[in-house]
Amino acid sequence: MSGHPDLVSAIRTSVERHGDDRWYAFVRRERAGAVEDRHSFAELDARARSIAAWLLDRGLRDRTALLLYPAGPEFLAAFLGCLYARVVAVPAPLPEEDPRGLERLTGIVKDAGPALILTDAGHREALGPYLDRVATDTLALPHADDWRRPDLRTETVAFLQYTSGSTSEPKGVVLTHGNLLHNEHAAWTQLGRPGTGTLAGWLPHYHDMGLIGLLLQPLYGGLNLAFTAPATFLRRPVTWLELISHYRAEITVAPNFGYDWCARKTTDEQLAGLDLGSLRIAMNGAEPVRPATLRRVAERLGPAGFRPRAWMPVYGMAEATLIVSGARRHRGATVGTFDTGALQRHRAVPADAGTELVSCGAPLDAELRIVDPATRTELADGAVGEVWLRSGSVAAGYWRQPDESAATFGARTAAGDGPFLRTGDLGFRRDGELYVTGRLKDVIILNGRNIHPEDLEEAARLHPALGVAAAFTHGDDREHVVLIQEVRTPEADRLPELAERVQAELAGGFGIPAPAVLLVGRGTIARTTSGKIRRGHMRERFLGGRLDPLHTLAGA
Repeated sequence: MSGHPDLVSAIRTSVERHGDDRWYAFVRRERAGAVEDRHSFAELDARARSIAAWLLDRGLRDRTALLLYPAGPEFLAAFLGCLYARVVAVPAPLPEEDPRGLERLTGIVKDAGPALILTDAGHREALGPYLDRVATDTLALPHADDWRRPDLRTETVAFLQYTSGSTSEPKGVVLTHGNLLHNEHAAWTQLGRPGTGTLAGWLPHYHDMGLIGLLLQPLYGGLNLAFTAPATFLRRPVTWLELISHYRAEITVAPNFGYDWCARKTTDEQLAGLDLGSLRIAMNGAEPVRPATLRRVAERLGPAGFRPRAWMPVYGMAEATLIVSGARRHRGATVGTFDTGALQRHRAVPADAGTELVSCGAPLDAELRIVDPATRTELADGAVGEVWLRSGSVAAGYWRQPDESAATFGARTAAGDGPFLRTGDLGFRRDGELYVTGRLKDVIILNGRNIHPEDLEEAARLHPALGVAAAFTHGDDREHVVLIQEVRTPEADRLPELAERVQAELAGGFGIPAPAVLLVGRGTIARTTSGKIRRGHMRERFLGGRLDPLHTLAGA
């Protein structure tokens, strides 16, 4: 732990130490080029205290407040203001930034019961159907010195992190000041406890990795931050690399799909002149880390100075605040090859050829168990089971959902040990490190074998024209596998051949008798805000006949 009783104490200590010397630089793209909006720690702290004083004057202590902002420093100031005022912040995406838009926002409002919405002037009127709306960027705020610190303790609720899962009923993870302190300290230790340096990234502030790993870690550890909007990155991925090069960033963090997107979409001309040699840690997490992506990125960005030993695969989840385990610094990624048939029988057996898996490193100040989800018996190293976790980072539960909280956060082994957090992820331990094999709810059971949809989806990308895919079983028929796959460059005369090649690959490589293959246009596969495939949603669309495939190859 950091020695502080609450996160506000830790942040204000960092501000006192680094106030005018450390900064947050938000970079946006305009026609004339990059435009920087820079704020020192002291400036952000002063604005946060002003917002906190305004919130406290209105008696909002311990009430929930929905934060709906575009990317940028105003969100951070408002979030810190809520922390400083003991107001329970609820960060959420603006409707236009989320594929589920108003549906998801309505669910969050219903569940969280916010007293008001904090936003900016540019979006205040567009949020008409929802509550009282306050634009903090145009609000007449009290002076920062008017702020009076409320009583804050380790168990005080800091904010609600709504999971980006595949259901329409979002769950709010209750994170306390103690959870945040524990996790920020674990992450800072994993980074080598740097006393200075620069972090760069683009992650959304309403996602756990973006808020806790990107926006709050610099304030906690005394780092600078250069960041841009997720939309800017998606439109022009090289912006991320330009941040690293221009600001000489040593650390960056993103999910696997972000690295893959950057490697695929950055041109030779854009790479020319960039220097990524300053980068010493590239965290990769929030979704399965793909060996092919690690190799592709290292090859693509190597000429610009990217070094493979910078890779740091990590594992985490919102219910554990953020980070749970991570690879050792400067070692790069450890990729193991395991017998595919043995994995399908719940055993991890090293082999010369088979399924490649990336180690997520050792647990960070956490107790990790691998447990048989059916019998709740603890399993030995090398056996595949559900990942259970106990640490100071494990959240207090789900907001206003006691039954769901007890089932997820109060698990006990068959021997009575606990409570543990049931992560819902499957994995195994080897040499003290964690390998994650997939999600328990997504496993395809075929003739007594466990097949992970991620493996099918990766194997199906066997041609440059084929993009992201979603694999699942046909309703209650656990033997009938369906694969929906996007086509990057649809050419009608090639689609039947591509579908047949995919079907043959899955049938031959995984022993699946004639899976159904649907080729669809780009943007069809639904993802969560962190980039994970929403397989349950895609299954519902398939069963409901709500897909418009470019080509269909029926299964058996």
